Amino acid sequence: MNWLEFALRHVGEPITVRVEAPGREPVPIGPCVVARHDHGTTLLCPPDVVAPPGTRITLPAGDTVEVVATVHLDAHGTRLPAHQQLDVRISADPGAVRRGPCRPSGRLR
Repeated sequence: MNWLEFALRHVGEPITVRVEAPGREPVPIGPCVVARHDHGTTLLCPPDVVAPPGTRITLPAGDTVEVVATVHLDAHGTRLPAHQQLDVRISADPGAVRRGPCRPSGRLR
């Protein structure tokens, strides 16, 4: 199963976001999943997303977040297909993300 099939089948509300990597034009990317948790916010996106730290992402509601860490996760026998995990912070609040770089969790929230 690829990321698109997974997101459409198992995620209640996949979204499309606008990704503006440094030096590039904004492009729509999706389906993505927003995972909010005690330590901040993580976006799970298709595996081919290019969003290095510093990339600005506009969410559907108009909020802008900034990528602080990114990691490509391969399936390797987990129940999640390959995808890109992006830890983000609210652009207006540099302290919004309180945890370190992305770590593969092996969990779907």
